[in-house]
Amino acid sequence: MKKQVLLVLLLMLLLTGCRRYSGFLPYAREIEDMELIRTLGVDTAGDAGVAITASGGTSQEETEVVAGEAGTISAAVLELQGEGSSYLYFGHVTQLLLGEGLAKRGVMPSLDYVLRDVEMRLETALYVVRNGTAGQAIEAAAADGSATDRLEALADDAGLTANSMPRTVKDVLAELDRQGASFLPAVLADGGLTAAGYGILKDGVLVGWAEGDAALGVNLIFGKVDADVAEVQAPDGTAAALRVVGAAASVRPIWQGDTLAGLKVHCKVDANLAEGSAMPDQATLDALEAELAQVEAERMARALELSRVLDADYLGLRQSAAFAVPWHKGVLLGSQSMKDLKLEATAEAIIQRSYHADG
Repeated sequence: MKKQVLLVLLLMLLLTGCRRYSGFLPYAREIEDMELIRTLGVDTAGDAGVAITASGGTSQEETEVVAGEAGTISAAVLELQGEGSSYLYFGHVTQLLLGEGLAKRGVMPSLDYVLRDVEMRLETALYVVRNGTAGQAIEAAAADGSATDRLEALADDAGLTANSMPRTVKDVLAELDRQGASFLPAVLADGGLTAAGYGILKDGVLVGWAEGDAALGVNLIFGKVDADVAEVQAPDGTAAALRVVGAAASVRPIWQGDTLAGLKVHCKVDANLAEGSAMPDQATLDALEAELAQVEAERMARALELSRVLDADYLGLRQSAAFAVPWHKGVLLGSQSMKDLKLEATAEAIIQRSYHADG
């Protein structure tokens, strides 16, 4: 009977969600005595230390920003407790910002802190601040609202920006462990925390940026194309705007005999005619589809070129190819450099005929 009771208590403890906490639960506190931290920023401090900036509140209430420094994130977080007007609770952190300088030094200590800390969550959204620090970004956003509101709006509207895709600490940790490289959305340290493409990580270190067409290519490969609009020229010389409404990419190996020579990414794109001829004939649609396929292939090629130049499989191309042909998994996941592989991008496009064209 005692064993049954202990088993029930153990199951109840597991259901609380404290999957990484092996000690007693935190002390109970009154909610009015706590400041719920929603956004946490991490920057470099000195040669090896870290600077922490934490933000609580939303645009509906006063935003409190506190900061501290120490040799580790854990120590800096403890130091923050003496800065706020109440106990700072980090169990509601939804965004983690890493300054560019810290990301160039290495992101693993920051991600490891999220992995091990009892209050932090692996589902926390992850960002890198380009041309600035996380502290500057949080302070700038707090001047007119809060960093939390800005980043939540950015995540909600990611489909409207076409060059930003939400990523979590869990996503990046898993990819760094699996393929040695990953990417995370970049923001500028301005009041709006403007989306700025992606930062590319290799072995846990920021090594480059995907911006412009390259960022659009990243989204295309991952099928995040809600706001992808391509402007092309119709056969009669007029301009047409094509809105991409769906994309599905596949990766296949390129062989020379038994040797892996490269990887080919092929994307099937569905689009609507957003602006242009109201009643295009089939020849016009065929020409527009060919133009769109070329545009999208070039965007993906930009993203692939970064993988080759940086020698970083941040897009997980090898893994995707291994899923397609698992009997070649050993070769595809081998140690061959991305610089030695030919990376190709092709696309095919289908423009959905509107009711105007069908009539």
